[in-house]
Amino acid sequence: MKKVFLSLATIAFVAAGSLTVTSCGSDDSTPVGPIKLTENFIEVNGEQSEISYSLYAVHTTKGTDGKEAIKEYTLQDGRKVIAFEFISHNGASVTSLSDADLTDLTWYTLVDETAEAKYSYPFTKEGATLNGGMVTVMNDTEYSYATGYEFDLTDLVYETESAPGNMVYTLTGNDADDSSVALGTNVNGVFEGLFNMNTDSAAKGANGIAKFNIKSSKLEVRNSLN
Repeated sequence: MKKVFLSLATIAFVAAGSLTVTSCGSDDSTPVGPIKLTENFIEVNGEQSEISYSLYAVHTTKGTDGKEAIKEYTLQDGRKVIAFEFISHNGASVTSLSDADLTDLTWYTLVDETAEAKYSYPFTKEGATLNGGMVTVMNDTEYSYATGYEFDLTDLVYETESAPGNMVYTLTGNDADDSSVALGTNVNGVFEGLFNMNTDSAAKGANGIAKFNIKSSKLEVRNSLN
């Protein structure tokens, strides 16, 4: 069974709610609870964490010339695929995905077949091949989405040299290990462009893309998919 931890903000709110305040005057005030976010948040069983950054990354490996090369995976059925990540998190900067400064994040793994996909953006709001994993981490507890999740993408504009990218989507479902745990992600706004995600140090099986360890990865800005 997974442990679900209360955030400091939640603990503080519960503690404050246990205090009794006596007023000498008339009391016509209405108690004010925590404000619910309506966009750009990660949510686990009603508890929310605000998203600070969203980015788009392609899995890479060191090429023979020492440069970053897009990494290919061979699935058990023989197909060669490449993997991408949409990542949203509450770290201190867009590239801060380390254990030291990140506790809450969500990511959606996209997998597309090569070779054409290596040279174009593989995902649009009209659809694409999705064979990856959907994972949320809150308060350092990881939740994997069970089958039957809903991913609703309503806008996706890729970054150009003159304008930032924009993405609007919701991801909802339940935890694969505990169906009573409701999960959700809401993204509406700028995402910070295309990055290399160097996977040389990450252990990967043929179908292990969905279990990718974001926090062990290295990110670098990438100008194109070529």
